[in-house]
Amino acid sequence: MTLAEHWNGKQWAIQSTPNPFGGGQLLGVSCSSSTACTAVGFYWSHSGTQVALAEHWNGTKWATQSTPNSVVVGELHGVSCSSATACTAVSGYQNSSNDFVTVAEHWNGRRWAIQSTPNTAGGGVLSAVSCSSATACTAVGIGNENTSGNETLAEYWNGTSWVIQSTPAPAGGGALIAVSCSSAAACTAVGIGDNDISGNETLAEYWNGTSWAIQSTPNPTGGTYNTLSGVSCLSATACTAAGDYLNSSGVYATLAEHWNGTWAIQSTPNRLAAS
Repeated sequence: MTLAEHWNGKQWAIQSTPNPFGGGQLLGVSCSSSTACTAVGFYWSHSGTQVALAEHWNGTKWATQSTPNSVVVGELHGVSCSSATACTAVSGYQNSSNDFVTVAEHWNGRRWAIQSTPNTAGGGVLSAVSCSSATACTAVGIGNENTSGNETLAEYWNGTSWVIQSTPAPAGGGALIAVSCSSAAACTAVGIGDNDISGNETLAEYWNGTSWAIQSTPNPTGGTYNTLSGVSCLSATACTAAGDYLNSSGVYATLAEHWNGTWAIQSTPNRLAAS
């Protein structure tokens, strides 16, 4: 079932959301104002097929928007709206040849339309997008999905077309899960780097308007499967990333890191498990 909650400055409250036949899930949301939010995800059709889903909040209620489905686009992973009439959502799907293909869709205030996106030789999936304007969007994800060894992937929308940007990858490969752009020349992407010894290591990369570079990120002491799955940047020197890791007791714990020119781990509370 779809779910949306709203914070009014004092408390959270559940908002009523439409649920398509078969139920669905909302995986990402972006608000250009308090009366213009777009959430994306997927639902199950009458034929049992997974279908892309978009819903819009107009300040009063949520309503489903019609979304195109290219071949077998099964879901939309992330969305970013620079205004109420400019939203971009990204994803990926496995085609009839079992190859992974990147997907981007754009909302112009009236309808959603599929945009042509390039693919790496090994295929790929886009997991998140950040738009600093209608003509400046950066999407990130995983490249080389069809062969062994995942690679980081970034694509850029210049208002006319999507182009692949060269991104560095850790020695063992990796994936970018989230991205935040405070301007067209300042984007931070986070995710995971593969490590044969400790499972995963945290990963952060920065776009300075010319190229992507890996930033050094700390990992919790004794932690394994360290992952950064979300990031938000107010400026090029103020970012917060969140994720989780498997601690030495074999329990997953929350993880937050802050960038002020260097990345540092912030102490985070963990909800106690029910006994």
